Amino acid sequence: MRVTDRMMQSIFLNNLRNVKSQMGETQEKLATGKNINRPSDNPLGTARLLRLNNEIENIRTYNNSVDEGMAFVSTTTSSLEGIQAEASRLITYMTSARDATKDPKDFAAKVQTSIDNLLAYANTKYGGKYIFGGTDHSEKPYGMDATNSFVEEKTSHLDGEQKIRISSSATLQINIPGRDVFGTVGNPPGTDIFNSLIDLKNRLAAGETPTDADFKTLNDFNDNVLSELTVAGNLYNRLSDAKSLLESQRQDVETLMGKVQEVDVARAIVDLKDLQTTMDRTLQISSYVLPKSLLDYL
Repeated sequence: MRVTDRMMQSIFLNNLRNVKSQMGETQEKLATGKNINRPSDNPLGTARLLRLNNEIENIRTYNNSVDEGMAFVSTTTSSLEGIQAEASRLITYMTSARDATKDPKDFAAKVQTSIDNLLAYANTKYGGKYIFGGTDHSEKPYGMDATNSFVEEKTSHLDGEQKIRISSSATLQINIPGRDVFGTVGNPPGTDIFNSLIDLKNRLAAGETPTDADFKTLNDFNDNVLSELTVAGNLYNRLSDAKSLLESQRQDVETLMGKVQEVDVARAIVDLKDLQTTMDRTLQISSYVLPKSLLDYL
């Protein structure tokens, strides 16, 4: 096939455009520090970046859930510590009330104060949710009845489980149901700590001394709260482990994103120098292929 001057000119100009385009792309990569500045730069790389970005967003969502869970469990732990302190205080009160030199009536008001404090702890809220309210947060889970005679459950589902998602395949219960701490509230007393204490307060007010059964109730309650504190501690540790795992996963994904997106500056500079050399040589031979004017023949 005969190669005409027009064909040589067309090939030369096309190559010149390609070199300029490559130089522009390389300069843009060096300026932005990114290998991919638009989807057309690398369709496969763009698809991979989109997938990795989605993974980062999921990790961020799980991490936020874990942070909320840790704060929720911390609030639960603080409340349980306050409840346990009240239980210890009540045991001390009842030990003193058994002293023959003391009047049991003097301890009725102290027990009432502890009942009020326990109710306050039982109705603790975090983030708009009652921590011992199970899955019903419409109102306080515990309160006095209409006659102010005994404590009753004010909401349903007190044994419900509040769960958060900590990964694509795992959830974790973060709450300790109120019934696990205070017992199933009922009347007559004896089935829960609140009404057991109300019964004890009434008997103290009548001048009766605490019985062995009263001490057993208080000691069992104290032991149970200590047990639930251990549960809360284990929950917090699991959340902390989940947070560490999510952080490790985030770093791994960001490393993969860097390999796809970050520019190898040294390599890009070498490429740019090579392109510049090619451009210089291309321009040098331009006089041989570009159209000649009448001046070339004078």
